[in-house]
Amino acid sequence: MKKKTLQRAAALVMTSAMVMGVMTGCGSEPATGGGTPSSESTPSSESTPAGDDTTPTSSEPASGSSEGEDPANTAAGMEGWTAFESPVTLQIPVYDRGDNGNGCSDVVNNYWTNWVQENFGAKYNINVEYIAINRNDVMTDYTLLATGQDLPTVLMEYDYDKLATWQSEGYLQPYDMEQLRTVAPTFYQNMVDNGIDIYTQFNGEDYLALGQRPYGNTNYTWITWYRQDWLDEVEVDHYPATSVERLELFQKLVDAGHEYPAGGTKIAGAGADQNYGWRTYPQDEVTWATTGDYQIPALSTEAQKRLLKFENELYNRGFKNPEYYTRDGGEAIADFINGKTFEWSGYTSSTLDTLASFYELNPEGKLSVVVTSSDFVQDDVWGSSNAFRPTNVFGAMTAFAYDATPEEVQAAMMYMEWMSQEDVLFTMQWGLEGVNFNYDGDTPVSVADQSGMPEQQGHNNNVDYWMIVTASKTLGSIEKDIAAISPQGLPQDFYEDILANYYGQNELYNKNYANSDCNFATSFQAVTEYGNILKEELYPRYRDQLTMCTPEEFDELYDKLSQEYLDAGYQEVINQRLEAYNAGLSTKLPK
Repeated sequence: MKKKTLQRAAALVMTSAMVMGVMTGCGSEPATGGGTPSSESTPSSESTPAGDDTTPTSSEPASGSSEGEDPANTAAGMEGWTAFESPVTLQIPVYDRGDNGNGCSDVVNNYWTNWVQENFGAKYNINVEYIAINRNDVMTDYTLLATGQDLPTVLMEYDYDKLATWQSEGYLQPYDMEQLRTVAPTFYQNMVDNGIDIYTQFNGEDYLALGQRPYGNTNYTWITWYRQDWLDEVEVDHYPATSVERLELFQKLVDAGHEYPAGGTKIAGAGADQNYGWRTYPQDEVTWATTGDYQIPALSTEAQKRLLKFENELYNRGFKNPEYYTRDGGEAIADFINGKTFEWSGYTSSTLDTLASFYELNPEGKLSVVVTSSDFVQDDVWGSSNAFRPTNVFGAMTAFAYDATPEEVQAAMMYMEWMSQEDVLFTMQWGLEGVNFNYDGDTPVSVADQSGMPEQQGHNNNVDYWMIVTASKTLGSIEKDIAAISPQGLPQDFYEDILANYYGQNELYNKNYANSDCNFATSFQAVTEYGNILKEELYPRYRDQLTMCTPEEFDELYDKLSQEYLDAGYQEVINQRLEAYNAGLSTKLPK
């Protein structure tokens, strides 16, 4: 039986992009942009309390105990599995990305969800149910599910801070690592082989099971496509290398009759207005450590000031849609498809409805891909322009709901192991030969247009179903992998530029111009107390004021709103991060 009361845990939220409670003393350096923590940075158990008697408890045995566990499923690996005696319901979250991003229209009931049930669930007496999570409002959806005591069996996300928040709110239960190693040895060994098994703990207990992320020192799958034909029209021979050049280009486009070429949408939530491309490099280490986290916008910093001053320029010079603050991401996609904006950014995939629709409506249109230069670019006015945030060394992080029964936890581990099998993962990623893909020699090539077919895959070749294992599919080399995710069936081929973008990012990373966020071996009460207010309420409102004020008002208003933001809790966040940094409880910038 699931428990009917959700209580808040007393544990504080730990901030960073990885679990730092075991950051040291693990026998190897964590891959965090080359930085390493102080040798004194291993936190004591007292420094990260696991919670008190308000933490959810249960009279049921823990998920890793033998009592109450199906004894037929205790042998190592799939060879030891048998069907549960009584049906077990396993609920797995899957992103709902809306009409423009889902691929198959119904993310919880389609050919592939049924395929999972037929090939996995039915065999082991498990009813696999997928739970739709709004990709643009993840935290709200999980909060509503928790409030209704209806969390799925597992909670999954790519951002560590979200998992940390859920743990502090009491949504999660710890698990037995030995049970995971026994039930899901392939998944477990993938964690070990990729060096991510050291990031599983909150407060000395194992909560997270982490998928892998190939090429995590880049962000190569996030691509910007732009209107090459517009550049040709205004006789500009290259994509803007600096923000100064960008403003010059937008002026030429407006003069040529292109209204609001910069587009514009409202800003909200974690990850909004990341300022990596506005910083001064090499970075000041204290500034990086105390304000460099991408989750909470760094209002009050020079980098954020440059970013917002640029937005103010776009708005006041008529390059940005004046109604941007009412518009969402779907409208931005529609603008690009309809030939109204200069560029669009998104994750590349062999099937991209946005690009297919663009060419359908703009048959003479010509696009190009922004290629990250391996030579670092910086100007005196706006800071850097081609720096970026590398992705994590791990992919999706999975945790078990506080009220999941031992049988449900075990079923989830079985699902993780089954999805880790090469044949299963290949089928989920590529689909059916002759339907979703065909071979070119030994290399599978996805069918470009799968729309309308019953076997149509979900977003990015079903990634939201297999993200529990890996963040992206791989064929063993970057060349093959990029060929596999390059858009197919379009009038233009972007493979060479996407590959060049990867190499450019990789070189910038190796030159220390792309740094992972600072990671701390301690928890921050200020992030728990003020984080949501800062990023969800104050920053969007202040951001709009700074965007829409006159250029003459900007500097004074930035100072005023920055102080209000600091007073509302951001200064306390900075202070606690600085205290941890000075105590040696953080990673450092690579030298």
